[in-house]
Amino acid sequence: KWITGVTYFLFGQNLVGAFLIFGLVAVIGSYFWYRALVDAVPFVNRRLFFICLMFAPSIVFWPSSLGKEALMQLGVGAVAWATSLAYQGKFLRALPLMAGGWLLFTVRPHLLALVTLAAAVPYFFGRIGGLKAGSILKRPIGMVAVGVLVIFTVTAGAKFLGIQNLSVESLQDELDEETARTSKGGSSFSHGSNSLSPISVPNGVVTVLFRPFPWESRSGLQLLASLESAAVIGLIVFRFDSIRLAFKRCRRYPFILYCMILLLLYSMTFSAFANFGLLNRQRSLVLPALYALIALEPALARDDDRLDHVQQPDSVDG
Repeated sequence: KWITGVTYFLFGQNLVGAFLIFGLVAVIGSYFWYRALVDAVPFVNRRLFFICLMFAPSIVFWPSSLGKEALMQLGVGAVAWATSLAYQGKFLRALPLMAGGWLLFTVRPHLLALVTLAAAVPYFFGRIGGLKAGSILKRPIGMVAVGVLVIFTVTAGAKFLGIQNLSVESLQDELDEETARTSKGGSSFSHGSNSLSPISVPNGVVTVLFRPFPWESRSGLQLLASLESAAVIGLIVFRFDSIRLAFKRCRRYPFILYCMILLLLYSMTFSAFANFGLLNRQRSLVLPALYALIALEPALARDDDRLDHVQQPDSVDG
C-alpha cells in the first residue's frame, strides 16, 4: 500500500500508469536474474535465457499489474544477483542488492526464508570465491553469518504463516490448512495428500512447475497455461543435456546449485496449493531458476574446460 501511495503521489492516480510502473519494476527483477546467471556461469546461452525471461507468458503476465508479484519479482531477482556476487566473493557489490531481501521480508517473509535457505546450501558446500577457493575452512565467519541469517528468516517466515513451532506436525498442519483454503473456486483441483516424505517430492515438483496439463483444463485461460507448461516440458526434453550439465557442475558453480535448491524448496512449499490459478501466479517467481538450468550450453562448457586446462599448468614432481 505504501509503494502504491508513493507511485500515485509521483505519477498521479492512474491505474494504467501504475500498471506500467509496476510492470517496469518486474522487468528490472527479470534483468537482475539475467545478470545473476551470466555473471556466475560462463557457459550460458545468453540469448535463450534473455528471451525466456522477457517473453515467457507467466513471467510477463502475472507481475505486470499493480500488485505484490511485481515487487516480489524485483526482490527475488535482486537477492539472486546478490547471491551470485557473494558466491564470487564480491560482497561489497552484493550489499546494495540486499535491499531486495528487505522487500521480501516486508511483503512475504516466508519467501525470504526460501531464498535464504536455497542460498545457504551452496555457500556451505560449493566452491566460493572462484574455482580455487574450495576449502570450507576459509570461510568460517561467513558460515556463522549465513547460519544466523537462515535462523532469523526461517523464524520470521514461520511467524508470518502462524506456525508456532518448527516441527514436522506443525508443518504438516500448515500445509493441510493451505490445501483447504485454496481448494475453492473454478480453478480448484483434486490435490491428494500433503505428505512430507521424500517420495512425494517429484510429484510436488511436477504439480508446481508444470500443471495443469491440457487434459486438466476447464477453461480457455487454463488451456493457455497448460500449453505454456507443455512448451516448457518440450524445451526441457530438447535441452536435456543442459539439465544433465547442471547436475554435473552444480558444486563447481554454486549459483547453479542455488537455482536447483530454490526450485526444490519452492515446489515442496507450494505443492499444498489446490488451485491452478494460484499455482500459475506463484510459480512465475521461480520460473527464472528453471530457465537458468535450461539455458546452460554444453558446447560452451567444453570450451570453458579447455580454457581452464590451459590456464592451469601441469604440476611437476620435485
